[in-house]
Amino acid sequence: MDKTHNLIFVNHPSGQDRRDFEEIGVKIEARAPRIATYIVPHDADKDACGLPPDIWTRPTFCVSFQFPERFNPERGTYYVGRPINKAIQIRKYVNAGVRTPETVAYQFGRPLDRSFWGDYVIIKPTRVDLMSFGDAVYLMRTDRAAETASRIFPPDHPARSEPVLIQRFIDTGRHAESFRVLTLFGEPLYCMKYRQREPRPSIAEAGDDLLKIPVASTAHRSYDHLMLKDDEVIEFARKAAKAMPAIPLQGIDVIREVGTGKLFVLECNPGGNTWHFSSEMSAEGRNELSREERMAQFDAWEVAANVLAERVLTEAN
Repeated sequence: MDKTHNLIFVNHPSGQDRRDFEEIGVKIEARAPRIATYIVPHDADKDACGLPPDIWTRPTFCVSFQFPERFNPERGTYYVGRPINKAIQIRKYVNAGVRTPETVAYQFGRPLDRSFWGDYVIIKPTRVDLMSFGDAVYLMRTDRAAETASRIFPPDHPARSEPVLIQRFIDTGRHAESFRVLTLFGEPLYCMKYRQREPRPSIAEAGDDLLKIPVASTAHRSYDHLMLKDDEVIEFARKAAKAMPAIPLQGIDVIREVGTGKLFVLECNPGGNTWHFSSEMSAEGRNELSREERMAQFDAWEVAANVLAERVLTEAN
């Protein structure tokens, strides 16, 4: 059958193993023989990728989970992951009607109203190089926010070069937990739960040790990881993904409040370094949950092939 459409995967070697795209491409061409699939490096010009020159006569669909250094197609629909400031993400969730903790850019030195924020708040940076591992996310007492925030992030701290956020603390229990739902164009590829191994110290009795309590569960090594199909979390993540439809790959972080059971979305990691089937960032994590285990939960390659084939045939130009 003659090829009528192109799908181009833009590969970042540190973020995705090329093999993953090859395997998904085989499934796409099996179910939609009209689609020709190609894989190109993100840091090469289109003319240096070894692409057949005649492909540009066909409608083309390109997807890059992370922002490409150089590749730019001659034609086609191009979905690209890119970092989005956390404050902007929160605004998009609010506008889309997706529940997210109240969050504001903090004005250092300003006291916070405990009647609005509750007894505790989270403080976190928005600077990209401080966001990925959660080491700069802290829990602090609301009535000591002005003093504590300036101690954590003094004026010369790199975090102060961009807005620092204050967020309502959502208690997920003594064994703090969260979920990561990886979606591709809104379709879940896997759902993972992070749970703190040891019970959290009493917040009320923590004193100055409050700052030592880990709150960024998706990054901290004191948490266990397990594949868990939670239908409520998955449907909530589907809704959250729609708030940023231009971002192809989203690692959506969701928490459930203890007592109320309410779900909250924290962020979607739109920069795209969340393809933890094979990313370098998650090499250690795959010792606990392998590539194959992550793939098997929802048959991720089948899901990816289905959603991409449909997108190519309906959106390529």
